[in-house]
Amino acid sequence: RMTDAEDDIYERIILEQENKEIQWRLVVSKFRDVEYLHLRKYYLDFEGIYMPTKEGACIPFELNSLSNLFEALVEILSLAESKGSIETHFKELLKDLYEQ
Repeated sequence: RMTDAEDDIYERIILEQENKEIQWRLVVSKFRDVEYLHLRKYYLDFEGIYMPTKEGACIPFELNSLSNLFEALVEILSLAESKGSIETHFKELLKDLYEQ
């Protein structure tokens, strides 16, 4: 069991795969007076309640670790945006390269 619901400070569903009865959630919780950020996979149990699995990650909810996570997400988003722009502007060239 990851945390008690009353210990959760913040919770948001990041991805829901209804056909697989799976959710990925971002949760901030407190355990022994220390706050943590969890990205965790949840499954739908027999009673229709989503329960956490052991799959996921947990990091201390501290300025340094959160800043590093934010920087990484910004870089990923920038790369995704760049990739989309590259694919749009060089679509024909890329098509020619990959069809050879």
